[in-house]
Amino acid sequence: MRMAFLSIHSSPLGKAGGKNTGGMSTYLRGLSEALGAAGYKVDLFTRAVGTGDEGISQLSENVRLIAPDDGNGPLAKGDIYPYCPEFAAAVDQFRLRDRSRYDIIFSHYWLSGCVGRVLEAKWQVPHLIMFHTLGRAKNEACSGENEPYLRIAEEEKLARSCSLVVAAAQQEKDKILAYFKLSPEKVAVIPCGVDRNLFRPRGRQRAKEQLGLAGRSVIFAVGRIEPVKGFDLLIEAAGLLPEEEDFRVIIAGGGDQSRPCIAALKKTAATLGIAGRVDFRGIIEHRDLPLYYSAADVTVIPSHYESFGLVALESIACGTPAVGAPVGILPELINRSGGRYGYLVYDRDPVSWAAKIREVLLYPEPISKSGIDKLLAPYNWADAASSLTGLVVKLKP
Repeated sequence: MRMAFLSIHSSPLGKAGGKNTGGMSTYLRGLSEALGAAGYKVDLFTRAVGTGDEGISQLSENVRLIAPDDGNGPLAKGDIYPYCPEFAAAVDQFRLRDRSRYDIIFSHYWLSGCVGRVLEAKWQVPHLIMFHTLGRAKNEACSGENEPYLRIAEEEKLARSCSLVVAAAQQEKDKILAYFKLSPEKVAVIPCGVDRNLFRPRGRQRAKEQLGLAGRSVIFAVGRIEPVKGFDLLIEAAGLLPEEEDFRVIIAGGGDQSRPCIAALKKTAATLGIAGRVDFRGIIEHRDLPLYYSAADVTVIPSHYESFGLVALESIACGTPAVGAPVGILPELINRSGGRYGYLVYDRDPVSWAAKIREVLLYPEPISKSGIDKLLAPYNWADAASSLTGLVVKLKP
């Protein structure tokens, strides 16, 4: 079986926490590698940046990353939509030159779905789509977001016309069913996995020493620096922690495009008198994230909305509890753990968040390897790959 994965606006090799990268990139890499290891062939298509050359690289066994050049040069995410048919044509031209035949199309994000819709009609194969985030959900969850009507309308069309919608969490499936009036059979849940070889405890004190944080309580957060991630709430909560407690808030993510948001967050920290305790570390390489999770006493996920919430899995895999909003996978994960691996905070009052963060800092509860193994057992890429191939077999005529 050969699969065409589409990730048009964002390369799966992008660094987590960047403008257009995050959990989607991790999902694409993890799932495709597991499929390749199981003997399936996966071609991941993303846009070339206008070099005039078609980029092809081998990511892992049976997995290629392909960047056909559609001739339009570099485009911002917001400018890609009109050129989706042209990119679809570039993908099809590659298929003809490569003499490949694909059994399914799996589109990631709505822009990729618009390309996949064109190819579905041409290739006559099932088209699966995973939105990763929903425009309507972002707008409803956070007043600082302003996803355009075009995206919201296209997501509804794609959900109704594709062969199957894939969600990463039951909460996301529920939103899709409610928004698009689909039958439950039209939406499947395939959770993210977590690489347990990479994300594992590294020893808290040693990790703190390596990062220059020895002797301090460490509050960690990671993600794109944008309103929906709720980092303002984290800083407001940190401002309520006792002055005599030596803590540092480490926020990973962002880049040049995040400067206005970061400037606003720094201003909030300064107003609260904790500017020297909040450290923006920028984008951290995926391979280095376990060191930060291991150094942290708590990982905070104050998002208004998450379609999954991979940060919670990664944190717990490294032995660090999470305090988070009831978004994405977090309610299932925290409730299944009986509260041993973190807390949910159901309101957005900084006082509530400060109380839960301080509770974890003052009364840490050791997380055992056996407990982590049991809790995270359902979240592995081999099972995700098996679930996907099972769905494909049912869809094929």
